[in-house]
Amino acid sequence: MSISKSKIRLIHLLEQKKHRKEEGVFLAEGPKLIADLSRAFRCRFLAATAGWLQQNPHVLADEITEVSVGELSRCSLLTTPQQVLAVFEQPQYQLDLTFVRKSLSLALDDVQDPGNLGTIIRMA
Repeated sequence: MSISKSKIRLIHLLEQKKHRKEEGVFLAEGPKLIADLSRAFRCRFLAATAGWLQQNPHVLADEITEVSVGELSRCSLLTTPQQVLAVFEQPQYQLDLTFVRKSLSLALDDVQDPGNLGTIIRMA
């Protein structure tokens, strides 16, 4: 089975933050990363070589496609494609504002540099 053109297009669009946010998903590539993420996140789509699928029959995904190395290289955003790539759902969090109103709170979103977080904490 091969990956459809629409899936390839989606995978390439997910390189941009705007599209990841709109779709509510993110792309991951590589055997170790996929194995770790599959324990914590819902996998919508997984494309892997036959060898990887045989070694990892426990991985769950809404849609699993066996692909050749050539097909994987067409989809991959990496220079050297791994054996597997997957699209995972981004977790959705709800903030309980009753807690925030009762005490002093600090909320951070999308901190790019850990040093910035240290500076914020020292200033507080």
